[in-house]
Parts: sequence; structure tokens; C-alpha cells
Amino acid sequence: MNVRRGWVATGLLLGGAAILLGGTVLAVTTGSQILGMGVQALWAWLSYVPILGESNPRQVPAYDFFWPVLALLGGFAAFLLGWVVIIRGASLAWPARFDRSQQNAS
Repeated sequence: MNVRRGWVATGLLLGGAAILLGGTVLAVTTGSQILGMGVQALWAWLSYVPILGESNPRQVPAYDFFWPVLALLGGFAAFLLGWVVIIRGASLAWPARFDRSQQNAS
């Protein structure tokens, strides 16, 4: 393996790990925010049910779900892109491991 290919493979592995970590953090944080917004809206709606009702029902919050869902999808896409970059770096670092044209001797 020449030095240039080694540096490219190392860069791809490190970059893929960074993208994977960033995408995971983005997806988990926005997913928890969306879940929290949904739970708050559900409890506000349940406060209007007669059996579960309260004397002063809560206002149903008006949330904008577009940007959080877009961030969640972006985090998931970054997560997948991170794995693609890691696999590409691994195939550059160990080309014989991923070569299907060679026959197995054993």
C-alpha cells in the first residue's frame, strides 16, 4: 500500500467516523425533541377527555414539526453516509480483503 492511499484511507475512516457520530447525535436529539412535543400534545388532548379531564384543560400546543423532522431525516442520512464512507475507507485500506475476483484457496 503506497503512502498516498494510506493517508486517503485514514482520512476516509476518520471522516466517516465523524460523520457517523454527528449524524447519530443529530438524529437522537431531534428524535427526542419530536417525541417530547408529541407527548406534550397528547397530554393536552387527553386533558379534554371527560374521564381524564381536568377542571381547567390545558391548551393544545401548536408545534411546527417540519424543521425537526427535516433535521431528523438529515441526521439519519448523515448516519448512513458515515457508514458508506467508513466502508469505502476500509476497502481502500485492505483491498485484498474485499476483492471477490480471487478464489478462496481453502
